[in-house]
Parts: sequence; C-alpha cells; structure tokens
Amino acid sequence: MKTALISVAELQQALVQEPLMILRALMKDPINGTADNHQSDFLPNTFNFDIDSEGSDPSSSLPHTFPGVDTLALHLGHIGLSIDTPVVVYDNHGIYSAPRVWWLLKALGHKNVKILDGGLPAWKAAALPINPGSAVPGHNRFYEPQPEADWFVGAGEVEASLGSATQIVDARSRDRFSGKVPEPRAGVRRGHIPGSYNVPFTELLKNQRFKKVRTLKDAFAQAGVDLSKPIICSCGSGVTACIAGVAALLSGATVVSVYDGSWAEWGANTQYPVEV
Repeated sequence: MKTALISVAELQQALVQEPLMILRALMKDPINGTADNHQSDFLPNTFNFDIDSEGSDPSSSLPHTFPGVDTLALHLGHIGLSIDTPVVVYDNHGIYSAPRVWWLLKALGHKNVKILDGGLPAWKAAALPINPGSAVPGHNRFYEPQPEADWFVGAGEVEASLGSATQIVDARSRDRFSGKVPEPRAGVRRGHIPGSYNVPFTELLKNQRFKKVRTLKDAFAQAGVDLSKPIICSCGSGVTACIAGVAALLSGATVVSVYDGSWAEWGANTQYPVEV
C-alpha cells in the first residue's frame, strides 16, 4: 500500500496545493481519565474528532468500539467531509490516537486519508502556524461510505482464528501481556489471547513518530510475526492496536485487522481462554 503517513513538510506543501481537511484526534487517557487538550493549538483548517464521543458506540459496554457506518458517516458529513475529501489526522501526543481515527475512516472506504507523523509536536517543532481554535463547519455534505470488510473483527473471528495461520499481535506492554501486573480495568483478567505475539506499540515509535520501516520489520520479526500471513491486532481497548496495525501495513503486511473489543472484552469474558 502507499504509505499511511505524511510528514510535516509534505503537509505544509499540500495545504498550499489543494483543499484538504485536518482532523485532530482526541481522547481521554484510558487509564486515569485525564482529558485531552480540547481548547487550543490547532493546525490550519482543523476539526476535532473525539474518539470518546463521535468515535465510539455509546450503546456499547466496551470502550472505544466502532460507532457504526451510518453514524460515523453522518458526523463526517456534518463537518463538511465527503468520501472524496483529502483528510489528514493528527493528535496532540505525536502518534497515539490518530491511527485509530485513520482506521475508522479506512473502514468506511475513505481512500485519501493520512496520519501526520509526529503530530502536533512535530508541527510545532517546525515553527509552523498554529490556530487558537478549530475551523468552522461550512455546509453539510453527503458522506456516502463504501464500507470495507475486515478492517475490524469481533471476538468470534478472533476465537475462530486460534490455531490457524492468522496471527494475533498484542500491542500492550510486556508486563500486561505476560500477566505480571494487574489489568487497569476492573474485572479484566491478566494475560493474553493464547498463541498471540507481543509487539508493544511503544517499541514501534521513537520521538513520537513511527520508526523507520526496516526497524518496524525487525520488531515484528523479533516477536516471531510473519508479515506475509494474516494479522489481527489487539490491545487494551482497540486504540493502540491501530498503531501496531499501521506499523504492520507500513512493513508490508497486506491482511491486517483490528480486534475492536480487544482485551477489555476478551479478558473480561471467562468463556474466552487466556494464557499467562
């Protein structure tokens, strides 16, 4: 695939050359609930996209689950997007929540969407213009989704894949994966999905950006992951799994899904097996 990333220099040039929309991915800290910064430091022509709000299904008991094709399309149309609008997603941390928003749009069939590598810190480091507020929506547009299957999978698909050629890649920390530390969510067991591979998302990043492709490939290889085989990425609640998913795609993997419920679902349901 063409790269999912755009650099600060490339985005600066693109803003001059063509109209595009920028989405700032926001979410509370999933562990301590600390709010992201909603108030200031926007790139030009930026709209907020709150993963805890419009980016999640409010009827689900699980955190950060896919809100549904029609619901998401309605929101995107409300802020002026069509499926043909060029979009760049960034977040305040560098690389954290932006890959999740990228993954959501890809599931809708959005072709022209990229992640700003390094996010807001990289933009600021280049001393580029910052706006004090978000852009104002113009007129509603009809966002006609063209959903693509398999960007997200559920627990049933994960369970069915156990013992098959499909590999489960867990992006949580090594201590959580091994069960050495308790899970931060109440009622969730320690450990990991049987047979899964641990590739912590923090080891795929350096200085708030994705590492070079050759280094990403090495990280998967050292974990025992075969990039030529199908991959399902998991984490705590389906957000940092998207970092691992993007890294796998950058490294040449072609069949990559994200387990939407992730460990918040699997670890809480005793019908699913666990390894420690």
